[in-house]
Amino acid sequence: MSRIISGLAGSLRLSAAAKETRPTSDRVKESLFSTLENQGAVKAAKVLDLFAGSGALGLEALSRGASSLVMVEKSKSAFAVCKKNSDLVTNALAKQGIEVSVELRNKDAANYLNAVEHEFDLVFVDPPYDFSETKLQEILGLLVEKLSANGVLVLERSAKSSKPDVAGLERYLEKTYGDTQVSFFRRFSQ
Repeated sequence: MSRIISGLAGSLRLSAAAKETRPTSDRVKESLFSTLENQGAVKAAKVLDLFAGSGALGLEALSRGASSLVMVEKSKSAFAVCKKNSDLVTNALAKQGIEVSVELRNKDAANYLNAVEHEFDLVFVDPPYDFSETKLQEILGLLVEKLSANGVLVLERSAKSSKPDVAGLERYLEKTYGDTQVSFFRRFSQ
């Protein structure tokens, strides 16, 4: 079972992700957020969680001070889990006087990105390990213009997956935890 690790909603237990999703382990999540917080990438961030699964990554960001969150999940059963977990975390934050903006979208990631017009400061991309590399490249390409000037994109993949290169994005850090590889990207400086 996943949980919120730290922040204002720390230690809340989240509902398990749907069977077709692959949840991020607490160990990976803890290291990932330590890195992001050291870079100042979480506080007041506008967050996008693509392939949200249970919503654990985006909700962890809210607990740690992000200002808003959009969770995009195509699977109806995983979307229901996102909704339940979102309600749990936003209620816990509201009891402490913290109001955050949370938007949930039950749609395909590429379709969402083609329709949305605003930018995000922190983007999590955590597709299933067997997700098409071609489709992933398309999604990363769409994200270039959706990432704010100082924004960070975090890609979680199998350590056996190829490492995508995307015009307009610079991979500046990579970490491997067992069979999980986490890559950090930012927009190329203009």
